[in-house]
Amino acid sequence: MKNKIDQDKCAKCKLCIEVCPVNIIGVDKNGLVNFIPEREEICLECGQCMAVCSTNAVKISKYSYETDFEQFPTKTINFQEFKDFVSTRRSVRNFKDKPVEKETIEQLLEVLQYAPYGAEPNKVEISIINNRKKIEEILPATEKFLDDIINWVESPIVSRIIKFKKGMETFNTLKNHLYPMSKLENYKLKYGDRITRGAPALMVFHAEKGAEEHTHNALIYATYVMFAMHSIGLGATINGIVPAAINKVNGIRKVFNIPDNHEAVISIMFGYPKYKYNKVVKRESKRINWIE
Repeated sequence: MKNKIDQDKCAKCKLCIEVCPVNIIGVDKNGLVNFIPEREEICLECGQCMAVCSTNAVKISKYSYETDFEQFPTKTINFQEFKDFVSTRRSVRNFKDKPVEKETIEQLLEVLQYAPYGAEPNKVEISIINNRKKIEEILPATEKFLDDIINWVESPIVSRIIKFKKGMETFNTLKNHLYPMSKLENYKLKYGDRITRGAPALMVFHAEKGAEEHTHNALIYATYVMFAMHSIGLGATINGIVPAAINKVNGIRKVFNIPDNHEAVISIMFGYPKYKYNKVVKRESKRINWIE
């Protein structure tokens, strides 16, 4: 067995059995709490069994109590504090001409170890450009990509191909969002950088095509990082144009050093905000259906 339970430490509380999401722990024929050999191969390596054990009796081969676990912080926030925090986060599209320190970005990425995930958490990779001049290298090719969208949407044949290969969600995003913006030349560089908004740094979440649950994981990770940015005074905005351009234009892909067999999912442009917002924008509540 790759996992084990120290019977000398085990308190027989059976909490590890209760919390295991794939039921690979049980009581053996000797009445001892143990891993079930024939089920161990489906272990998610989530660490919940080790985290719930008060006597440190459970051992997953991948983890060590000494290096991979820490005690819960004694202070947490209440609901009102959480609500106040998330309500003050705004999408920031105006940035100071000030670089973001590498140490600050590394600090932000620490929150990802606490993010929830589906299936394999390590399939998502992150490419970071913390150099404004480097970001500017992708702008001409991205502008060309946005110009091409006009022709794609207006072509019945290409539209059908996009619907078939990429799905209606992607097509509707192109048609209802990027197409009208491109048609009005909103992204033309002659008017300034409306693609990355002059951001000093850009972060792209990507994964191997077809990797388990990589789209969901990337979106969750991006959300966590954005809230972390807000907590230390950085401003950020989700950018869907850059990933789409990466997936279509090899030249842009190379700038971010993203492998050919990877798919860019989402990106965040970020930096120190140029302006301060003083009010919370109230939005209409999402549709909620209560099922009795």
